[in-house]
Amino acid sequence: MKRQPSRGFTIIELLVVIAIIAILIGLLIPAVQQVRATAARMSCANNLHQIGIAAMNYESVNQGLPPRCNVSVPYQGWGVTLLPYLEQGNIANQYNYNLSFDDPGNSALVSIPLAVYSCPSTPGRQIIAILDGNGNPTGSMGAEGDYFAPNSVDAYWWPNPQMTLAADENACPAMAQDVIRPLTAITDGTSQTLLISELAGRPDNWIMGVKQASNAGIRFPYWWGPWASYNCEIYKTWSADGTTPEGPCTINCNNSWGIYSFHRDGANAVFCDGSVHFLRVGLNRDIFAGLVTRAGGEVIDMSGF
Repeated sequence: MKRQPSRGFTIIELLVVIAIIAILIGLLIPAVQQVRATAARMSCANNLHQIGIAAMNYESVNQGLPPRCNVSVPYQGWGVTLLPYLEQGNIANQYNYNLSFDDPGNSALVSIPLAVYSCPSTPGRQIIAILDGNGNPTGSMGAEGDYFAPNSVDAYWWPNPQMTLAADENACPAMAQDVIRPLTAITDGTSQTLLISELAGRPDNWIMGVKQASNAGIRFPYWWGPWASYNCEIYKTWSADGTTPEGPCTINCNNSWGIYSFHRDGANAVFCDGSVHFLRVGLNRDIFAGLVTRAGGEVIDMSGF
């Protein structure tokens, strides 16, 4: 009996199979990217959760929140203060607290990237040569950090004296300069007062997800930004295109000032009770400003974000 010869794929059938595979891959890639983005956002939120717990543990030991920065020599930021409470005792024990964070004597430690201070959504992690506030080389290197505390909030649309109080860097935010501030001073409520949020991407300047050719618009791009630096800023709103301060845009507008992340729909923040919230793009500017003030007396609709 004669065997029938086996029939292989025709060219047309092969092309159809290849086209189907290409379509399936095209459908799968966005789903994979979405899963990765969600995982990065959750990891970032977990970082802030750990930072919030560290701040609460610091408060339990010291009867108040850590200073957001020390503005006289030696210069330090809250990131250094919280090291022992973030299971970073080895770095804390070797760090010379008698030297500023940008002193070459601390460079070997400050240049160590710390995952808890770095959001995985941020592109191009950097270790930069630190310049001082006047733009002069310090001889020190620093690993970038993505989380900042507010100095104050530019609520330019509020009437006085409310606007003036919000702009007062000593009176406005949860964490004070140079001194420990007790939780009892947060009269707006710890669950309604922001502690630290994302302000990612430094020293580069990012506007609405686009990296700019120059970072000239960022204040102290090579001094603020390393996790050991001040990492605190005035929180500002921006124009709708993110290029000019004072406007309706509140989240992910411009990483010069304010709240900025590389998550598509918003940014993470930890509040003074240790809870982490996702502040969505389009957040009402009154809520944005009210979350920064610790004793402004604003009534905040917590369902608004």
